Amino acid sequence: MCGRFARINTANEIKEIFNLDQIEIELGPSYNIAPTQDVAVIIENGSSTLTAMRWGLIPFWAKDIAIGSKLINARSETINEKPSFKYSFQKRRCLIVASGFYEWQKRGSNKFPYFIHLKNKKPFCFAGIYDNWKFPDGEKITSCSIITTEASDNLKNIHPRMPVILSEDNFSLWFKNSNVNTLKQLLVPYQEHYFDLYEVSQEVNSPTNNYPDLIEPSTDFLHN
Repeated sequence: MCGRFARINTANEIKEIFNLDQIEIELGPSYNIAPTQDVAVIIENGSSTLTAMRWGLIPFWAKDIAIGSKLINARSETINEKPSFKYSFQKRRCLIVASGFYEWQKRGSNKFPYFIHLKNKKPFCFAGIYDNWKFPDGEKITSCSIITTEASDNLKNIHPRMPVILSEDNFSLWFKNSNVNTLKQLLVPYQEHYFDLYEVSQEVNSPTNNYPDLIEPSTDFLHN
């Protein structure tokens, strides 16, 4: 799964890097993004737009907003079958911008956080889906979920699953193709030789901590 990630770029930087048409949000770096927080999302509605969405999908038919905290990830293997995800997968696909993500490796009775990012340190995009939900008073919330797949070989000793990362070459296909089989062929582990990973501080365990040092190698990792 993916339960925490980082985004170190501003909205304007993301717009330039991914050659987007417009931005609807102003946001700064965030080094410890947690479920129910707003995330930076690219959508395509005639033009490519960077916007903000709440992390944790709330299906349009949900009776309660609380369901979103349970739907932060959507498994690629069953995304077109699960009632919570299949409509969004067919109609409302998006890209969620990140600089890296955290996974926890279990050792004995303890878990140790690792930060995983591209070796070139550039931002990338998770494959995502989104939906719109309304409160009884009509206020709307747009929320999203990160699609996950089996982990690449070099990550399996940390966690069995990982978020789906789409290359820029596949952005257009992700947004514009409607064939389920074609779309699911994109939901595969990213090539492991593009990744770097290392253990980071236990401070990342608390989502109230949010500062640049969280994505730096831990002292114990550097001394090994």
